[in-house]
Amino acid sequence: MSSHKKLMTLLGKAGIDDNQRHDLVYVWTQGRTSSTRDLTEDEIRDICWKFENQFNAPVMVQGAVDNEIRRKRSIVLKLATEQGLKEITGWERFNAFMAVRSVHKKALNEYTVRELDELIRQFRGIAENNKRYPSKKNFTLLSGLILN
Repeated sequence: MSSHKKLMTLLGKAGIDDNQRHDLVYVWTQGRTSSTRDLTEDEIRDICWKFENQFNAPVMVQGAVDNEIRRKRSIVLKLATEQGLKEITGWERFNAFMAVRSVHKKALNEYTVRELDELIRQFRGIAENNKRYPSKKNFTLLSGLILN
């Protein structure tokens, strides 16, 4: 049996769905890829070993993905607070921004681990633009943003 086929069999037996599999690979490769086809033989062997030899590997893997999601959300929130998109005690302005202006136009808790990288890039771009053009900061942040 090929190593890729073995990996797919182990993931299937563990109840890992397509989205979880892509997130697992993305976290395992530190963002290099989300496709099992792009894994090296060593990476495939390591993941297979983990699923064959660790009692609760699926739970541990999902825990690693969840930790990465929390870490990336923290980066987004820190950048949003620094740029005035999120007040420390409130979410109204931030949620309005996310629904209208974020890269995938959805709430922060709906972003996948892979999409969070795009969101972090967007927020870092906002920070860079605000640093370069401080007089346009409020316009950049609020243009097209409707707050009720």
